[in-house]
Amino acid sequence: MKFLNSITTLCIGAHPDDVEYGMAGTFSKCTDTDFVVLVMSDGGDWDKTTSYNNREKENENVWDMFPNVTGLLGNNQDFVKDQPEDDMINFIETNLSDYYFDTIVTTPQEDSHFEHRMINHLGPALCRRDSKTLIEYRTPSTLNHWIPNHFEPLEPYNYEVKKAALRKFTSQQKAPYFNEKCIDSFHHNFLCSKKGFNMVESYRIVESYSI
Repeated sequence: MKFLNSITTLCIGAHPDDVEYGMAGTFSKCTDTDFVVLVMSDGGDWDKTTSYNNREKENENVWDMFPNVTGLLGNNQDFVKDQPEDDMINFIETNLSDYYFDTIVTTPQEDSHFEHRMINHLGPALCRRDSKTLIEYRTPSTLNHWIPNHFEPLEPYNYEVKKAALRKFTSQQKAPYFNEKCIDSFHHNFLCSKKGFNMVESYRIVESYSI
């Protein structure tokens, strides 16, 4: 199965667990799509509890779970807030030039985390020359007025794989949003539940092109 008919999807996160929290179930389900995960920092600059090497290893442990996922760390240890938008675009276009992405997925603009909003700005710039599909994935800090328009239903197996992946972010296990009840709540949608889909990952398709 492919993710929205995508062959190769670039998934950009501001922090080491952003993409996986929003999309790891999709990785498990959509094995006919190749996902490239790009993390643009080693964590928030106010988080003094972890090191670059620790977060890098956590990411690698998660990526190793998925044969269809390639993970990359961007700009070494620079924090997102310290990177101008044009520098990030140049870094992506220069260092990922060997890939052709038909789909790009970013954090939402309607998000309470300012670095997520900065990553969101990269999407339109990366799509400026080509007919790439642009999508936003839901994060734990996405605001309630963000309205998804695509739901990826997860089978129990996909969901268990995702929870196992999230447990590999050992440095973050005490964060409230890594509580199991919060994780379960993140994957519930009332209207989806009425239609028989108990666990879903939520997306907003910004601009879509047929492949």
